[in-house]
Amino acid sequence: MTGRQEASSTAARRATATCWGTAARRGTAICRRTTARWKTGAWRSVGLAAAVAVVGLAGCDAVDPTRVVNPTTTDRDLARSPEPTKALLPGLKAQFARMINSYVIAAAVVSDDYSIHGTGIVVDLDEPRAVTPDLLNATGVSASGVYWNVQELRALADFVIEDIAPTDESATPALVAEARFYRGMANLTLGEVFSFAPHEEDGLPQPSSAALARAVADLEASSDVGLQSRAALARAFRLLGDAAAAEEEANAVLNGSEDFLFVQGYDPQFLPNASVLFLVSRSLQEMQPLPRLDFLDPKYTKWDSAIPVAKAEEMHLILAEIDLAAGALAAARRHLADAVELAASRGTATFNEVDERRNADRSLRPRSSEILVRADARSPYRGGLVLDRPAKGLEVPNISATSLVPDSVAALSEAAQLWHALWLARQEILFLEGRRLADLSIRLPMMRREIDQNSRISQGDPGTTAVVPSWIPNSPRYAMDIYTPFAVYDGTGHDAALLATELTMIVDMNRVLAENDVSPFRQQ
Repeated sequence: MTGRQEASSTAARRATATCWGTAARRGTAICRRTTARWKTGAWRSVGLAAAVAVVGLAGCDAVDPTRVVNPTTTDRDLARSPEPTKALLPGLKAQFARMINSYVIAAAVVSDDYSIHGTGIVVDLDEPRAVTPDLLNATGVSASGVYWNVQELRALADFVIEDIAPTDESATPALVAEARFYRGMANLTLGEVFSFAPHEEDGLPQPSSAALARAVADLEASSDVGLQSRAALARAFRLLGDAAAAEEEANAVLNGSEDFLFVQGYDPQFLPNASVLFLVSRSLQEMQPLPRLDFLDPKYTKWDSAIPVAKAEEMHLILAEIDLAAGALAAARRHLADAVELAASRGTATFNEVDERRNADRSLRPRSSEILVRADARSPYRGGLVLDRPAKGLEVPNISATSLVPDSVAALSEAAQLWHALWLARQEILFLEGRRLADLSIRLPMMRREIDQNSRISQGDPGTTAVVPSWIPNSPRYAMDIYTPFAVYDGTGHDAALLATELTMIVDMNRVLAENDVSPFRQQ
């Protein structure tokens, strides 16, 4: 079964959500009430939540797991249950979906993809240096819950792999490999988003490189699960700066499927795509894209919109980056053009757009196709980046798209031009998929409860503050997101006239990345 087929299986999603949705949350709460001290480093609350999932192993819809109120379920009880490893996999899948959701939202708002203009997301997340452990102290699927969701997936996977599977005679190699894939993805995300984090109860914070090394071990052990493991390995090796290994894995994916796509599906009733809440479901949308990225938004338009997790375009981009770092410009152009061409072949979603494109003060943001945008004062004005809104039957890309075209890439002759195009392509093609934060070399702090409850961590230790490189502008505030002129219309009403048709972004972060030579392959 392909990633797309698996993600789109309604039956599988319902089984997953039933076993690990509302019932699991209730189970987790029971467990926390009976634990002397809740430790975010340990995440031991997963024990009873996992037990709730086991109850439904005979068919999740056949048993109402919300009726389970026994707070004394132990690891030994779980180990004695029939086929416990198989029964726990739906919980891993559901937690993976939650992690991906919170991860893409956090990366979008902290980076230069979106700015915050509502009250559902803390506005300080829009300024990387203002992000503190207190802002990431939630357990939901919004940006504030990213740390909890990553650690929850890692801990549940540890529980399945280390506590349950070894004594489960029904735990086939395929089941264990799938569990290791999810743990590998948790560790990959942990290393991608956080500078330091503990990997065990009351553990010392480990650097991101340690999380990535653990991810590699699990993903290599889960390579039989599908090409998604190889694609994740290419991503991990890229972050580690291992060009040879990243190239091998990226080529393996492309040789296996030229248009490879692995997505995480969602279910409107049981496990919705939470980003839709912030993108399209309110009159004043919480997240507004930069004007030069307007044509990509909203990427997810329905509660069951799937989020791409791995795709062939990223493999081409990794290969292009490897070639650029090695000075092989012709090869880099080919791979970059291949990524652009493949992105252009992906589909679109059609929906009735109600977003009026407003700032927090109700003033109007760019919302007319007449508007031209340039990435900074040194760049040319470009059309086609801003769409007309509101609009009926608006089409937006839901997998991949970019403002680049193969012919324009083929015409680039200088390394600096190609590096700029690469960073732009990564931002646009991987838009709202979580990569931008790591590309900017920004790392978030762990959550407040981790610091307060782990005796081996004190505020000021590695991982307790955001890591923001010097090339990220800190003046004016929100510099990565703002543009001039700010007043684009002569009022705030629906009939407000357009005052300016040319906008300039304050800073082009893709130029900044190119000029600072920040590719992981250039840091070795």
